Amino acid sequence: MKGRSLTMIIGWIAFTCPVLAQTTVSNLWLFDLSYDEQQPVIEHARKLTDTNSYTNQPYFFAQEQALYYTQSYAAGMARQTDIMKFDISRGFHRNLTHTAESEYSPTPLPEKNGFSAIRVDKQNKQWLWIYTHKENYRFTGLEPIGYHVWVNSDEALAFVLGETHTLQRLAADLSPTVIDKNIGPSLWAIPNTHLFSYTKNPAPAQQPWTLMSYDPKAEKTSLLVTLPDDAYYMAWAPDAKALTLVDTQIYAWDFNEPGADVTLASDAQTANSGDWQPWLDLKTYCPEGGSRLHISQDARQLAVVCNESG
Repeated sequence: MKGRSLTMIIGWIAFTCPVLAQTTVSNLWLFDLSYDEQQPVIEHARKLTDTNSYTNQPYFFAQEQALYYTQSYAAGMARQTDIMKFDISRGFHRNLTHTAESEYSPTPLPEKNGFSAIRVDKQNKQWLWIYTHKENYRFTGLEPIGYHVWVNSDEALAFVLGETHTLQRLAADLSPTVIDKNIGPSLWAIPNTHLFSYTKNPAPAQQPWTLMSYDPKAEKTSLLVTLPDDAYYMAWAPDAKALTLVDTQIYAWDFNEPGADVTLASDAQTANSGDWQPWLDLKTYCPEGGSRLHISQDARQLAVVCNESG
């Protein structure tokens, strides 16, 4: 669906909505990869979940050899979500939050054990929370937060919902700073750089999404590249290749490719969208397409959220 609206995000975030379980069915696959002249080859595929509800937001935690993800469960007439952990070596799932409230968007904490997540309280307010082995606590008073990525142990970039969704830089004891607006839900550190990426589109019905960078030192944003038609989510491979899934095909764009000059692009018309190359086709495993994806730090494992008929 070209130019899909950001209003869809609100439907995915509001996990207490009873309609969600009827319209959104997705399950998680894990692929073991090898490479032939830098092109990935699927050596082994495992379907990690088999539910009729919402499974999403996979994130590899390298230190634990684990894959975290979000799983929805029935909560009366509505749904609620918990943060799950799949132990890759031992092959079992564990519920890490198991609360009456909803948690989603698991993210590793910088420089310490534990994870962060978005927590939805009984008033449906969405907060950024920290979960460690010793304590759990709310990081900031800013809400509603949809997604986040850590700049360092004290600061995060957050997707903040509003009439216009904004990218904001926040710390526990400082007022947040608005960096950009009309942004999407994919927030990542760009590997082997000090930069961060996010997606943006002020007019989704008229133009493709763009991939942006943010330099927290210079406090500057730049346009990297236009996403392929119908692309929405993305993630980074450890060699700084941007990956995005369109239907059953993953495409890649190389941040380090000669000629990918991020300083020359100033708008969606001048950004080059032709450099995306087919990277991996998943039609055998995800015939109805997919959405989010994440790749391990050694690039040997790929997690993909595959769509299924509800």
